Amino acid sequence: MSAPGTAGPDVVAGPDRRLLARTLARHAVVTAAAVALVCALVAAGVWWLAHAEAERRAEEVSRRVATAVVVGLADRDLATAGTAGRERLLADLAPFRATGMVSRVKVWLVEGPTARLVFSDEARIEGLTRRFDPVLAARLDGGAAVVLPVPDDGEHRYEHGDGLREVFLGFTDGAGRPARLEVYVPVDVDGATAHAVGLLLPPAVAGMLLVAAAVLPLSVALARRRERERTERRDAALYGLAAGELARRDLARRLHDDVLPTLAGAGLMLDLAPARPELLDRARATVGDGVVRIRSVLDALHPADVDAAGLPAALAALAAGGDPPAAVVTTGDPAGTLDDRGAVLLHRVASELLRNARAHARARTVEVGLHVAAGRARLTVTDDGTGFDPARGPEPGHIGLLLVRRAVADASGTLEVRSAPDRGSTVTVVLPRRG
Repeated sequence: MSAPGTAGPDVVAGPDRRLLARTLARHAVVTAAAVALVCALVAAGVWWLAHAEAERRAEEVSRRVATAVVVGLADRDLATAGTAGRERLLADLAPFRATGMVSRVKVWLVEGPTARLVFSDEARIEGLTRRFDPVLAARLDGGAAVVLPVPDDGEHRYEHGDGLREVFLGFTDGAGRPARLEVYVPVDVDGATAHAVGLLLPPAVAGMLLVAAAVLPLSVALARRRERERTERRDAALYGLAAGELARRDLARRLHDDVLPTLAGAGLMLDLAPARPELLDRARATVGDGVVRIRSVLDALHPADVDAAGLPAALAALAAGGDPPAAVVTTGDPAGTLDDRGAVLLHRVASELLRNARAHARARTVEVGLHVAAGRARLTVTDDGTGFDPARGPEPGHIGLLLVRRAVADASGTLEVRSAPDRGSTVTVVLPRRG
């Protein structure tokens, strides 16, 4: 078989180091992007959960406040509550304010299309009037608790900052008029987000890095495989070009060295035939011999088609048509297993393997075996040549075995190579039953 090259370690290691460096850099970039994406998703998810939890807590605190104070408010006419009512409300709110559960409480009395602020623990804004959104009013009258961020306007000049939520609840005072309880609840969305992110991100990032480290060998293996496939495709193209050029040169050499001298001699004899008539028969025989030689060149360029039934004879012709001649052993009937396409493939595979053994392996003996049994056809080519290490890539220009492997794989077959330096080679190709 064609032995791969024996380039030194430095020749092989240089490109491999560059490939490894590119792969590591690409893997690091992808890992960094994945970690950044996971961090962003975790932070966004935690912020959304913290925001939702803040609103849930604000509503829960507001309902607890309402439970403590609304019963007393519902027994009084809020329009005439006076100082005594204010002091009682402040006393009911004292535990909530002391623990920091609420920042401020306001009570609004609805008077037609507007509402008047009849109580606030910030006395400077009592008496303020405002219009309530009808949609908001309808929700409050339906018993809902509405949680809103605190607006930045004049009404809320004493309540500001991102750490507050205002919660509205509706009730009815002692005079049967609709009223609104507005509770300001401190929340810390940013702090809760930072705390949760600090707890969740380290294990998430560590897990991502562990996964990246675990798949790094796979990334390197895939990169090497892609590089090897690119090299094989490039070498296949060069191999095709070189094969075409070699075929043209071989044709030119055979015509120049074999056919043209024969025809030139026939032409010279024809020129001399008028004076020497006996040369005419010799010229005719020489032209006939030239035709035979041309036909042999054409036959070599366009080999006869091979079918399954004729595969053993075709292999025998291949084995006998080179140096050294190969021994052929055939068992079973290929026609019962192979179709003509499979027979052509095995014939071409045998031709390539024999060419490798004769041209590159310097083999003294070559054996070809065709065994058909159990619905499979197995072709084996064995030589006692120089051998090679199948684990290494082929030397540039020696990619016939790679092309054979791809052709066999395309036919759903398998190819196995057993070889070692100075130990000869055995290549086995197995094709399944047709259909």
